Amino acid sequence: MVSIRRWVLATFILTFLTIIAGGVVRTTQSGMGCPDWPTCFGRWIPPTNASQLPPDFEKYLHKQDIDHTFNVFHTWTEYLNRLVGELLGVLALVQFVLLFRKRKELGLSYRLAIAFLSGVILTGLFGAVVVYRNLGDLSITVHFFCAIILLQIELALLLSLQSQLNTITVEAKLKKLFLLLLAVISIQAALGTGVRMYVDNVSKTLHYEQRETWLAATPISFLIHRSFSWIVLLTTIFIVWYSRNITAIRNKLVGLSVIIVMSMITGIVLFYANMPAIAQPIHLFLASCAITLTVSVILQTNSNQNESRYPDNN
Repeated sequence: MVSIRRWVLATFILTFLTIIAGGVVRTTQSGMGCPDWPTCFGRWIPPTNASQLPPDFEKYLHKQDIDHTFNVFHTWTEYLNRLVGELLGVLALVQFVLLFRKRKELGLSYRLAIAFLSGVILTGLFGAVVVYRNLGDLSITVHFFCAIILLQIELALLLSLQSQLNTITVEAKLKKLFLLLLAVISIQAALGTGVRMYVDNVSKTLHYEQRETWLAATPISFLIHRSFSWIVLLTTIFIVWYSRNITAIRNKLVGLSVIIVMSMITGIVLFYANMPAIAQPIHLFLASCAITLTVSVILQTNSNQNESRYPDNN
């Protein structure tokens, strides 16, 4: 059982890393570094210089939205991102096999492993759609939220193996407040994707240069996203105060408050420091942490006083 838990934890961490890798690809404009899928310039191992390009390489370069020339950095950044995704698929498959052997005693965990493996496969296939649509705004957004959902499934699996599902009984009102907080944070994440789509469109027209002008027009999507962050923070602070006597979740909620403040700080840096590339994946990572930590609290709490505090893993 210990080995299974360690494997699931490793898969959970790699899922986080996969999201970060996707953020790095976006912030470096490497999304079309491999303009075809599942190969890269028609090769299973990408070229390292222009001399290794296939004879018909121009049909691939034509799909790129940067300068239509071969850029080894962009190509290998995207390729490494794909490798991380493929490694996640391998871990998900092994995770499924390990839990298949114990499917009778760990029924819930086994079903979550099936859901995670299916989600990884579907998300990987949707990655092909992202490439074929030449990094369409909506397809990138859907791809991101698919990854977030995968992270929450793996979190539930990890908690189920640690017997931490529904182990903390709270009043029904507090449970509803946790759900409200998740809704508020999810809305903020959705608003953030709207800002990202705006920035993508502006940066493309400027050939990904003049970063200081990408948000110069202060679009309405950004203003709403910036203002709504205060609602997220105030909601979190209120819930921290309301649940201050519940030691089992207090530290997590305080940590969530810190993450939200850090996310707001990175947002300020992005706006006032001319969109530094390093701040973008950090902002994405913090948003993922906020959603995951909130879901963790929801999964661990139980508002029904008549039910057992311990989960049924069957």
